[in-house]
Amino acid sequence: MSDITQKKKPRIFKWILIVIALLVIAILALPFLIDANQFRPQLQSRISSALGRDVKVGNLKLSLLSGAVGVDDIAISDNPSFSSTPFISAKSLKIGIEMKPLIFSKAIHITSIVLDEPIINLIRSASGKWNFSDLGNAGASKSEPAAQTSGSISEPDISIKELKVNNGRVIINQGGTGKPSVYDQVNIAASDLSFSSVFPFTMSAVLPGSGSLQLTGKAGPLSKTDMITTPLSADISVKRFDLVASGAVPPDSGMAGLIDFGGAISSDGKALQSKGEAKADKLQMVKGGSPAGQPISLGYSVNYDLAQHIGKLSNAKAQYGKAVAQLSGTFDRQGDNLFLNMKLHGADMPVQDLKALLPAFGVNLPRGASLEGGTIAVDMASEGKLEKLVTTGTVELSKSRLAGFDLGGKLSSFATLAGIKSSSETEIEKFASGVRLSNDGIQVSNLDLIVPALGELRGDGKVASDQTLDFKMLANLKPASGIGASIARLAKVSALNIPFFVRGTASDPKFVPDMKNAAGSLLGSPASGQGNKDAGKALGDTLRNLFNRKK
Repeated sequence: MSDITQKKKPRIFKWILIVIALLVIAILALPFLIDANQFRPQLQSRISSALGRDVKVGNLKLSLLSGAVGVDDIAISDNPSFSSTPFISAKSLKIGIEMKPLIFSKAIHITSIVLDEPIINLIRSASGKWNFSDLGNAGASKSEPAAQTSGSISEPDISIKELKVNNGRVIINQGGTGKPSVYDQVNIAASDLSFSSVFPFTMSAVLPGSGSLQLTGKAGPLSKTDMITTPLSADISVKRFDLVASGAVPPDSGMAGLIDFGGAISSDGKALQSKGEAKADKLQMVKGGSPAGQPISLGYSVNYDLAQHIGKLSNAKAQYGKAVAQLSGTFDRQGDNLFLNMKLHGADMPVQDLKALLPAFGVNLPRGASLEGGTIAVDMASEGKLEKLVTTGTVELSKSRLAGFDLGGKLSSFATLAGIKSSSETEIEKFASGVRLSNDGIQVSNLDLIVPALGELRGDGKVASDQTLDFKMLANLKPASGIGASIARLAKVSALNIPFFVRGTASDPKFVPDMKNAAGSLLGSPASGQGNKDAGKALGDTLRNLFNRKK
């Protein structure tokens, strides 16, 4: 018996091996026996129904070993009110399928979707609506009324265990105006994606201008009416966001900069909140300005109404070195335009820290000069469209000095009158004025400059966007001796009021006496009484001879 049993064992093993071989051959042959393309209409219908968009797929290839269907080409249509070009197109798509239902009942149960190198077109309308907002709304792309009868087919639902987008390209066009912004190397991963539950996700991308984006968090359930209202909470990190390359501001606006920010964002479907820290490098705010010398940081808290497209910035602290200012206000998206209404307040800010920021606002000092010491106080309000922002307010500089600039030498005629000598620096007790900054330049009003060695200078003027100067000023001098004292005695005044103009450029200012009104200003002083023609002629001749000698 034992011999017979032992003879049967090899036969049993032989048949087992034959069965295994046949199973392997059957599995390998199934993709050839089952034409995957017979499922194309069902697959297109299922995805179209879930997305609410027409979906077209190309040749299908079935892989039983990996449990997946490969698609050579796929195109998902856009909402026709936005565009006739595809919303998403890709050369290849891999869809994970449960094999048992597919083989025995020809039912498609999707377990995963992997989209390789897709092109995704995102479009924002003038009303603020995005072309992806209606994804998942089966009636969104059809002409039938939204209301359904009780006997109509229920809205489709879909659950995907794994969704991946690999190395995609996202093209964002806001209202169809301007150059679209292109985001490359877009990678998205989400698991247990559905319209009925919360799911984790990650996203990364290369921003226009070679910046980067990282987003990690949870979202869902997906909204079936407007995807933008899908709840979410995530951590966000953005590096080197280029204001111009991203399309945030037009290239000719004069504004520029690279923004880093990191923090948390959350949305309940009605309002979006964000809190974190931002840093702006190479910041420039107006035409004629130049990039700031070092980054400016901003701690911020934002609340944004998704329906009204209105945001509020609060508890924001702007810091540049040791200089700190408070920033608050609102921003309003109207069509393709972003309107700002912001206020900035800063007191006792060190000049030493702020001086590298001044060029960003179009404030340039004379060539070779620099501000040293003292403090700056500002109260400013910015209002209008982002690229045409107008900023008004007051600025005051105290207890500082302008090193490398000889104001007495530039005002040689006035220096002679005041009895002062040239110096390599100019002490400033106070500089205060009203300002209006725009793309046209800087308008200065009620300027009041107190230079102890010279006196007080007052006036109004403008620094154009090309840095040319046009100021009308009045110097109030109180000479104790010399020519100025003699003229004061002749005019019977305790101080000399000398009108002059400031011309040239910010880097090379020219101080030009106003000869036409010089004598009149002296005689018009309250201390001079009525004056007389002889005194006026004598003063005019004296001043004319003095200024002509100093030209």
